[in-house]
Amino acid sequence: MKERVTELEADNIKLRSGIKKFEKDIEDIERVANRLKAEREKVESVVREEFSERLVILENEAKTAKSELVEVRTRNKLEVERMTKAHDTEMEEVQGRVKAAFLKRDEVIKELKEKATSAATRADHLEQLLMKQREELLRPRPNP
Repeated sequence: MKERVTELEADNIKLRSGIKKFEKDIEDIERVANRLKAEREKVESVVREEFSERLVILENEAKTAKSELVEVRTRNKLEVERMTKAHDTEMEEVQGRVKAAFLKRDEVIKELKEKATSAATRADHLEQLLMKQREELLRPRPNP
């Protein structure tokens, strides 16, 4: 029986050393799990911080882009207004020149009509004089 007790005590010692090894393994695993959990939390914190920083940067870029867009639209609107005004002014000048050309044309036509009427009147008068002169030349003359 002593042998059996000795054998059991040896088994007991083996089992206790196995338990201690398992407890040590469990502690090691818990330590690794805690370290991994801490690293995960640290990574989450870093990712959140980077995401937050990137979000702030993107919001600032969006604000800048919006203000630039407003500025460009304002400049374009002013340029369109300036060009429209210049176009309107140029069209008014062209319209003035066209009106002046039409007035000059009308005046030239009036003068030409007056000259044509005067020439026709003069031609009629000269024709009458020619007829009269012809009649006088063709009329027999008394012999002296």
